[in-house]
Amino acid sequence: MKDSILLAFLLFSLATGTASADGVYKWVDANGQAHFASTPPTGKKADKLNIQAAPADSAAPAGARTWQDQLQLSNQRRQLAREKEQEAAKRRYEDEQRCQSAQRNLDTLNRSRPIYSVNDQGAREYLEDSQRQAAREAASQRIATYCRN
Repeated sequence: MKDSILLAFLLFSLATGTASADGVYKWVDANGQAHFASTPPTGKKADKLNIQAAPADSAAPAGARTWQDQLQLSNQRRQLAREKEQEAAKRRYEDEQRCQSAQRNLDTLNRSRPIYSVNDQGAREYLEDSQRQAAREAASQRIATYCRN
């Protein structure tokens, strides 16, 4: 237990820079206890340990980000997700509008009343049966494309 406390103190002193430039010494007393100090004991044999404190910059693993960087990345991801959702909502709205328009057109084409358009001179041009059938098929295709309910 005392060894771990001494080792913790040693590592703390190295991390805070309080260990002397002479290095760290380790020796074992008569009771078998390991001791660590920045100066060798007098009258005892001590082993000099070659321990070097890591620079503060290398303490963080490569590629590690600060919490500010992580927060910024998280905010950017959330913003992108919001933009994607807004774009998807816009597409759904436009598809719904196209669906309703195609359904109205098909409803109009299925009625037995004559269908016409106005040409450049202002005259009415009535749809023939073949044109009406082609318009029905086109409206049905738009319904199949835009009405997903």
